[in-house]
Amino acid sequence: MTTKKLTSVFIVEDSAIERSMLTDHLSKYPNLEIKEFSSGDACLKELILGNVQEPDLIFMDYFLDSAIGSSKDGLEILSKLQEICPNTKVIMLTSVTNEKVKELAKQKGALDYVVKSAVSYQQLDSVLQKHFELQEQN
Repeated sequence: MTTKKLTSVFIVEDSAIERSMLTDHLSKYPNLEIKEFSSGDACLKELILGNVQEPDLIFMDYFLDSAIGSSKDGLEILSKLQEICPNTKVIMLTSVTNEKVKELAKQKGALDYVVKSAVSYQQLDSVLQKHFELQEQN
């Protein structure tokens, strides 16, 4: 499998705390441009309008937009992302441990599915190193 250089990441997560924690974790990778979105709709809108360039990777929660009352979940957003930016990889990062949801995410094109836990950032690092060229700061 060929690995691609990772230069840009979007984080689509409705929890400001979760977005901040993931951004902090990813800051160990130098020269990685990170943009945060509090909803799937906001991310899609920016991509469609051309306000942002298509990222290499998107981390996306399954439960999205709950704070603003939208009924869209991460699988719906994933399907739309596949249409808009088919070269962008998506990793579902969620608290949902449902195997059916995991299988649907993979069927819809998710690169991987990581359940939030005490070791989820270690799992994320393994997934990133498997699929992308990365260098950590020393």
